[in-house]
Amino acid sequence: MIQIFNLYKTYKGNTQALIDISLEIKSGEFVFLTGQSGAGKSTLLKILYSWENFDKGQILINGINIAKIREDNQYTLRRKIGVVFQDYRLLPRKTVFENISFAQEAVESPSERIRFKTWEALKKVGLTQKKDSFPLQLAGGEQQRVAIARALVNSPEILLADEPTGNLDPEIALEILKLFEHANSQGVTVIFATHSAEMLKARDYRVINLGKGRLISTK
Repeated sequence: MIQIFNLYKTYKGNTQALIDISLEIKSGEFVFLTGQSGAGKSTLLKILYSWENFDKGQILINGINIAKIREDNQYTLRRKIGVVFQDYRLLPRKTVFENISFAQEAVESPSERIRFKTWEALKKVGLTQKKDSFPLQLAGGEQQRVAIARALVNSPEILLADEPTGNLDPEIALEILKLFEHANSQGVTVIFATHSAEMLKARDYRVINLGKGRLISTK
């Protein structure tokens, strides 16, 4: 599914974000990506989604070298990948239903399919009763559920989560984790970035540990 070979990334000012990263994530796997702030977790996820370029190395997703995908064809990769952020990134002037619909409009889905898929996504995260609410009318856990529904609505093969529970209470965080686990049970490959020791202890998934841009361990 995802193969990374000798990956390097340096930001301006000669800040090394990733140094010689090589790892493999199998199709349908759930992995935790961990490390302290500045370890390179967010950078790695952004590169996988093609939001960041990299300096050296190779990344294959389903055997496709993502560096060789033309910029005007990157949407074909992004359609296969859902992304959830710590800060939700919902559109404040759109309702819950509209936020989720927007993700499908961006890939030009037919309007009837958009309505059906949006409703199904809302049911999966338990928010059908909030469909007409605006993001700022929701609690943090509810906003994250909307973000997860938006990430799942286009049926991605891969789900990237960048500290999705970082702003949530531990009890709510575990409920959010269960939504990712449900997606994983449906065959979605999940990479869940977290620095929470409690989260890592709660489940026995493989842990990829980064430190100062280097791969420390993967077990």
